[in-house]
Amino acid sequence: MPYLDPHQFHTRMIDASQLLKLYASQRRDFSQINLTQASLESVDLRDINLWRANLAETNLGHSLMQRANLSESNLSGATLWRTDLRFANLAQAKCSRTFLIRANLQQANLRNSLFNNAEMRLVCLRGTDLEGADLSRANLSYADLSFANLKGTNLSGTIFTGANLAYANLSNTNLDKAILEGAYLSKGIFPDTEIDRDQVISNVSSD
Repeated sequence: MPYLDPHQFHTRMIDASQLLKLYASQRRDFSQINLTQASLESVDLRDINLWRANLAETNLGHSLMQRANLSESNLSGATLWRTDLRFANLAQAKCSRTFLIRANLQQANLRNSLFNNAEMRLVCLRGTDLEGADLSRANLSYADLSFANLKGTNLSGTIFTGANLAYANLSNTNLDKAILEGAYLSKGIFPDTEIDRDQVISNVSSD
């Protein structure tokens, strides 16, 4: 299914205070809203539906967003520092240049999403489904990607310095110019013919 830019969709303008008031009244469906550059730091938005929402440059740092539906949303340039997104759905989301340091995306659905140039140091992606995602030039230094599904992802120029890739599936990935120095690769599944495996994982821990 081709990726569609959320800017192509009709979105409804809403401000942060309106959203929080409606959320407190038990409303959860906020699909196709426009919250560009809003401030929603340290708020509880668990189980919220933000399908195809425009959240570009929105601050969601330290917020609770477990099981949130952010599929096909636009989070370009958004701040998600220490945001709890466990079990969230970000399939086909646009997250280019998103700030995700120490965010928790354990077992989230990130299939076919765009995370190119994202800042993802120390992020938790344990058991996360990233199949078909674009992580090119993202910084995943010291991230936990153990048991993650990275099959078919674009990892060109991605930084994995010190990252945990134990038991991760990286089959059919593009690892051109990826940096894996000091990464932990025990039991990981890597491409067979697409790259020079010895060159890419030199100086990498696999014990």
